Amino acid sequence: MTIRVVVIEDQELCRLGIRTAIAQESDMELCGEASCGLEGLELVNSTNPDIVLLDIGLPDINGLEIATRIKKHTLSKVIILSAYSSQNMINEAFACGADSYFLKTTKIDSIKNAIRSIYQNEEYLDQAIIKRFLELNHRQNTKIKGKRYNELPTTQEIEILKLIASGYSNKEIANQLFISISTVKSHTGNLFLKLGARDRVNAIIKAQSFGYLEPSTQDWRAIG
Repeated sequence: MTIRVVVIEDQELCRLGIRTAIAQESDMELCGEASCGLEGLELVNSTNPDIVLLDIGLPDINGLEIATRIKKHTLSKVIILSAYSSQNMINEAFACGADSYFLKTTKIDSIKNAIRSIYQNEEYLDQAIIKRFLELNHRQNTKIKGKRYNELPTTQEIEILKLIASGYSNKEIANQLFISISTVKSHTGNLFLKLGARDRVNAIIKAQSFGYLEPSTQDWRAIG
């Protein structure tokens, strides 16, 4: 298995760091680099990569527009690399179809882990983004009940929830609890219903609001 990656980023130093990191991985291949949006779109169309690492602040076309086009016309998955950490920007990126979002200050090892996880259809987010969401939620003291709020999560669902908050992927959770991946997905789906959550990050935010998770118990790895 070789994960084919394209980088669309206007900063040469950033591209160099990614290029060097990918070259060290036997399961990854850099198909090409682009420093602007139009060049990046042509590169994606010609190479059909598995993963696109995409900057938002490109000189010609906004990266979010590029993400929209890539998701509409190809099967490539998009990981946003950005200097922006505002909630509105992050929400907009996911609305455009981004599969993950990382700040440029993120350690390269986390980005490589994200490439592998996203390639395998797992979720993986920057720990700084997760922490920011939770801090915002804590300040706003959001109180939103789930669609099945009268049903409490089971003991195993809470156990899975804690592992999700610690950054474990479905496969890692299955190995940790000695259950199948399909069972993990089933429990996770039930959790989403009970919490009224859309995804893993949203589930953690709501679980904290309901008191199922304490912020101090989480290590803030990226969610997988």
